[in-house]
Amino acid sequence: MFSTSKFIQIPGKFLAQIAEDSNRIPRLYYAENWVLRRTFWQRLHVLHRLMRRHLLERGSGLDFGGGSGVMLPTLSAQFRRVTLVDLEATQAILVKKHYALENVEIVERDVSALDFSNSRFDAAVAADVLEHFQDLRVPVEALRRWLEPHGLLFTSLPTENWVYRCLRQVFGIEKPWDHYHTGYQVEAFLESNGFQRVQTVSVPLYVPLAPLFLVSAWRLAR
Repeated sequence: MFSTSKFIQIPGKFLAQIAEDSNRIPRLYYAENWVLRRTFWQRLHVLHRLMRRHLLERGSGLDFGGGSGVMLPTLSAQFRRVTLVDLEATQAILVKKHYALENVEIVERDVSALDFSNSRFDAAVAADVLEHFQDLRVPVEALRRWLEPHGLLFTSLPTENWVYRCLRQVFGIEKPWDHYHTGYQVEAFLESNGFQRVQTVSVPLYVPLAPLFLVSAWRLAR
């Protein structure tokens, strides 16, 4: 029987071991700096709390672009069936094996080559992935098709605001070359392309003045 009460944080030591040279697992998950590490994990803890608050149906969940596998143990405990989709999911396969997640299916394919319309999901999680799509229509249209009418989408998005940029410089963190959009731009696109905001939480301080991440729940617009 699945549980809805606990976020399962994968130990940084294990993530560092399986990260290798892949960029699927950002180093911030196992950074030596406690503040950086805690802040980066916090966005997923907040996302989990939004799921606990708003999800009613927990039959099937989609981990969209979750190739790092960091959400898999938590999602496996949340849903009866979990499907992870990413172009490259080597680390997610190792996480699945390490935690013996029998209800998890991993699909390594391009989003545009997939169709889950006949087996839709009660919820989808897109944690810091949508900003990596140059053409936002590709993931957003897919998510809209694949969700049940009652389904919810949960997103985490980097703001790329002035505070975010300053902290990059202070801590020597290079911006990923494929961050094509800010969190604000992605959320505006969602709102104008079939999704309705349910709730947004600003991370890390829970105030919308200058957050580092926007963590949101969405429903299909009616």
